[in-house]
Amino acid sequence: MSANIRDRIVVFRLSQDEYRSLKEACDSRGARNLSDFTRSEVLATLQGGTLAGHLTRRLAMIEAEIAIMQSAIARLNQSVDEVSHAASASQR
Repeated sequence: MSANIRDRIVVFRLSQDEYRSLKEACDSRGARNLSDFTRSEVLATLQGGTLAGHLTRRLAMIEAEIAIMQSAIARLNQSVDEVSHAASASQR
């Protein structure tokens, strides 16, 4: 059994957009769950609370969000191509 028993709870509210961003960051980093991800990020900020460390983590989050947007754009482009090809085929 661990000497550091986790017996404290912290609760905070998020907007729908904040929650979505947090969930996407959690998913993109492959974290077990949202609680573990959030705890590790908060503790990392406290332990390595330098500006450079914060900026590095923030940049990683931005890069993850960009990757998610690029994936969504690629899916949209593929859908547009499929619709365009279907329309071209039906006109023949």
